Amino acid sequence: MLLGYVLFSVLGTVTFQFGVGVASARESPWERWLFTAPVPAWIRLAAKLTVACVFGIVFVIPVVALGITAGGVRVDAATLAAVALAVLAGAVPMALLGLAMGYWFPARGALGLANLVYLPLSFAGGLFTGGDTSGTPWESLTVLLPTGAWSALTSAAARGDTAAAGVPLLLLAAWALLLGGITLAGYQRTQSANFR
Repeated sequence: MLLGYVLFSVLGTVTFQFGVGVASARESPWERWLFTAPVPAWIRLAAKLTVACVFGIVFVIPVVALGITAGGVRVDAATLAAVALAVLAGAVPMALLGLAMGYWFPARGALGLANLVYLPLSFAGGLFTGGDTSGTPWESLTVLLPTGAWSALTSAAARGDTAAAGVPLLLLAAWALLLGGITLAGYQRTQSANFR
C-alpha cells in the first residue's frame, strides 16, 4: 500500500505542479523571452523533466517517513535503492505527461485535464490496491497503462524480482517516448506560435 501512496504523490506532483505550472508559465513574458534564448528544445525540456522528478521524489519523503514511523515499514538499503530507482523510472513518463498537458493546453484547460487524468489513472493503474486490479473491468488494461506498469515495476523492485521488471520497464520506456514526442511537439508549437 505504501508504494501506491508514494506513486500517487509523485503522480500528483508532476501532473499538477508541472503540467499546470508550464501551462501558466507559457503565458508569461519571461517564458516568451526564454523561447528566444539559443538553447535547444531538448535541453529546456530535460531541465524541466529533471526538476519535476526531483520535486516528485522530495514529496515522497514525508510519505515514506510516515510509513516507517507510524506504519512500522522496514526495508533494507538495497531494496530501498531498487524501489527508489523504480519510482524514478516511472516518474519520467508521468512528468512528460504533465509537461505535454502544459504545452498543449492553456492553464485552465491543463488544470481540468490534470483532474480528469490524475484519479482515473491512479485507480486504473492499481495505485490504491497495491497493483491488484483483479475483478475490475479494466484488469486486462492495467499493465498497459503507464501507472499500471509503474505499479508493477515498483512492486517487482520491492520483492527483489528482477525477472518481473522487464515488461513494465519496456512499457514505461514506450510511454516515455510517446509522451516525450507529444511534449516536444507541443513545445515546438508554442515556440513557433510565439514567433510567427
